[in-house]
Amino acid sequence: MKIPIVGPSYQMDSRKFDVQRTINLYPLVSENENSKDIVALKKCPGTSVYRTVGSGPIRGCISTSRGRAFVVSGFDLYEITATGSTNLGSLNTATSRVSIAENGDQVMIVDGMDGWIFTQSTDTFAQITDGDFPNASVVVYLDGYFIVNKANSAAFYISSLNDGFTWDALDFAVMSSNPDNLIGLAADRGNLWGFGNRSVEVFDNTGNASFPFERIDGSVIPTGCEAPFTVKRTDNALVWLGVDEEGRGVVWRSNGYNATKISTQAIDKRIAESTQRDESYAWTYHQQGHAFYCLQVKGLDTTLVYDHATKQWHERSFQNATINAREQHKGSCHFVFDNKNLIGDRENGNIYELSLGNYDDYGEEMIWERITPHYDMEKQLITHSKLELDCDVGLGQADGSDPQIMLRYSDDGGFTWSNELWTSLGKLGEYGKRVEWRRLGQSRDRVYHLKGSAPTAFQLNEAYLNGA
Repeated sequence: MKIPIVGPSYQMDSRKFDVQRTINLYPLVSENENSKDIVALKKCPGTSVYRTVGSGPIRGCISTSRGRAFVVSGFDLYEITATGSTNLGSLNTATSRVSIAENGDQVMIVDGMDGWIFTQSTDTFAQITDGDFPNASVVVYLDGYFIVNKANSAAFYISSLNDGFTWDALDFAVMSSNPDNLIGLAADRGNLWGFGNRSVEVFDNTGNASFPFERIDGSVIPTGCEAPFTVKRTDNALVWLGVDEEGRGVVWRSNGYNATKISTQAIDKRIAESTQRDESYAWTYHQQGHAFYCLQVKGLDTTLVYDHATKQWHERSFQNATINAREQHKGSCHFVFDNKNLIGDRENGNIYELSLGNYDDYGEEMIWERITPHYDMEKQLITHSKLELDCDVGLGQADGSDPQIMLRYSDDGGFTWSNELWTSLGKLGEYGKRVEWRRLGQSRDRVYHLKGSAPTAFQLNEAYLNGA
């Protein structure tokens, strides 16, 4: 009989209720009603080093409308090219995240204290010296204006039209619906979104001669933003880490001038484990029809990933071989260049290509795991005589390696586990290999744990149990 094995990460406080985890695998949903099954789990993309620029960390990145790409690594701004990289100049800080935007020619960078501009038409890099430029931590571009927040206030300022070097002390507006500071900004569908600690307000360019941006009536959203660098535009919407009416960390998605909660109770539980949520950030990318929102909540050991295509969450991680421990994914930001999905490293100066053709993390093993739902058959005592997986087999490497997969099981909701039971996924070309385990004992309530790390492609489709 077929048993449930595919699904998202959904581990609750009570493990007897739900203990599921999906790490370095993501759910697929078939669009073809004649597929073998509706859902499957596919191995997440691995990474390979594309460039190394400076000492890092990679604090921000952008690919511009002119087909150029820039990253901030440590103190320095670099341009990434198809053959290498060029150091363009230095900032005054080295560690905090930076915000970057462009107006077609000028690329503006802010870090909470100062602002800089790289002009693409002249290949010059200079600091903004206008005395009216505020201390800003975020910048966006909309309708010819660079727009920045003013630190520790509810105000946002606009530059002169098409000129990020020129600012006027009177060219500002204030979020006024709640007594909170403006910490984040986003431009979406011709509107300016301002994110405060307690609320979100949306502004439109009305063309008013005194100040062009005015708040749209009925656009105040009574949920705040916890971390400005989690605000990302993806899948034709804005997504951010915010709070609910009781102050708990949740993930929101814009829906018109409203917000819809997309984090599950299980993901809310994981977010609540962090005591430094304000330092969280996110990066997004598209691949094979999936739009992924990758949330790095500081203090967790995995990255929480929402897939807009399936509306399900999974987790991603990096295995630190030096300390033999699981960490969050290495990504700090994402940009597309050279027809590749590229991400910066959160600790060093590496730029990685994120690809389904990479089966490890730049030479380090990528461990995937799946903890299944409970299988209890109304608490009947079931003999698990054989468990067989329908999954990718025969994809070993040309060196004759024999990829392995591990199974263990728990009969108390995931508190204690059996010994690890390893079996082969088949050497290269062994496409008829059967992946199965026999004589797995008896249980009234069982959870299975699968794990692998072979540097090959992998997809898990179904599982079948011979039981009585």
